Amino acid sequence: MAFQFPHPSVSTTYTAPNGETWVYVNGVWEVDDDVPGPVDEHLHAAYASRDLEEEVEENEEQLQAVSTALFSAQTKIEALQSLDIQNALSELSQARQDIIDLKSKVSALELTNFLILE
Repeated sequence: MAFQFPHPSVSTTYTAPNGETWVYVNGVWEVDDDVPGPVDEHLHAAYASRDLEEEVEENEEQLQAVSTALFSAQTKIEALQSLDIQNALSELSQARQDIIDLKSKVSALELTNFLILE
């Protein structure tokens, strides 16, 4: 269907019956790319839908990675909880005291002269 543009002195924009917006620029009527027409709206909706699907997939991948990391951390925590920390600390304290005692004995022996008789 043909349509007639208004005189540029009356209006520099025109919306055609098919929904396209035209603009008078530098002596020429051009389709305004900034205003989406009906076809552009469908394409935009399709791209937005695809972008949304890609974003959902990325979010699912990130959620899976976080879930895996959380499961791994939980497993490590359970392994640590199964250790008897109090017994380990007690043994460590005892070992430390034994080392102090041995250092003391070595120092005392270094100051002592021995006479070995055969």
